[in-house]
Amino acid sequence: MLLGGGMNKNKGFTLIELMVTIAVMAIIAMIAAPSFGNLVSEKKLNGAARELVLAINQAKSQAALMKTSVALCLNKTNSDDDFTKDECATALIPSYATLTANQKLEAQKTRVISVQINPNIVVDSTSATTVLFNDVGSANSSETFSFCKSGKQKTVFVTRLGIVSQTSGT
Repeated sequence: MLLGGGMNKNKGFTLIELMVTIAVMAIIAMIAAPSFGNLVSEKKLNGAARELVLAINQAKSQAALMKTSVALCLNKTNSDDDFTKDECATALIPSYATLTANQKLEAQKTRVISVQINPNIVVDSTSATTVLFNDVGSANSSETFSFCKSGKQKTVFVTRLGIVSQTSGT
């Protein structure tokens, strides 16, 4: 019978065990990092597309409800990072230039919808940036909005009837 002598039970990790564990975790992290980056990019693109679809539906409804034209514009274009409601209204709403200052402010509040696009999202150079809905909620023309981020692309289509569809690509 051994008392107190014999095998010494170790209650910790050796340095080698810790180093192997850290190395395995580092390898797993290196494998997961690109996937996580792609996931973040995809979430931003999906968010931009979702915001656009919601704004399109709001603009269609507002135009039909108010029985007047409603302009929808992205807050940025491929050449202008700060596309304002005034610029949007000037470009799209008929007779906007003839309105008084107060009427212009009212028109910007009720007849212009600006879609806020994440600054990291790129608006494709051939992408539409505006659409005008008439007094029955139909678009004056079919439009295609395209967003890019980290090699991924999201495209939102609007038909003349105001029907919205989306596609994803690279």
